[in-house]
Amino acid sequence: MPTMSRSMRHLRWSDDRFFGAIAEVPAEALQARYSPDAWTVSALLAHIVSGAEWYRYCLTGQFWTEFGNPETGADVEVLREMLGSLDEGFIAQAELPDDLMVFQDEHGPSEALRSMLLGQAVLHAAEHKAQICAALEASGFAAPSLDELDLWHFASFEASQVR
Repeated sequence: MPTMSRSMRHLRWSDDRFFGAIAEVPAEALQARYSPDAWTVSALLAHIVSGAEWYRYCLTGQFWTEFGNPETGADVEVLREMLGSLDEGFIAQAELPDDLMVFQDEHGPSEALRSMLLGQAVLHAAEHKAQICAALEASGFAAPSLDELDLWHFASFEASQVR
């Protein structure tokens, strides 16, 4: 079973590769949707980052920032850097005790274990990465391979860094 720290390093690696690949798609692909009522790739990318900011807030109390949806590959790269910094914070959080975190949400005071917030950060990103790939493919654009972002590929990557 991977440690929470390793899972967060995997998230960092996966997010970086995914956003890097999306930064290379044509700008018009950022407007792709998998159905007429679904969010665009652009909105989903921004939502992944804003979601990570929400989990950071729940863990640290640091408020989120305001930013728009990316319109170009360069904009995606800006989000990629923001997400990398957020993921680094999750890696640090994974080293801390599994305390009960108390925060304010739209319903008032709320709480969750640190491990649950970190696990949800992973699930949230994975869910929206799949939606992005579906939107790209449904619109005729090539999508990154999510299979190449799995834990086994990450383990191979980590092993190659030790040599």
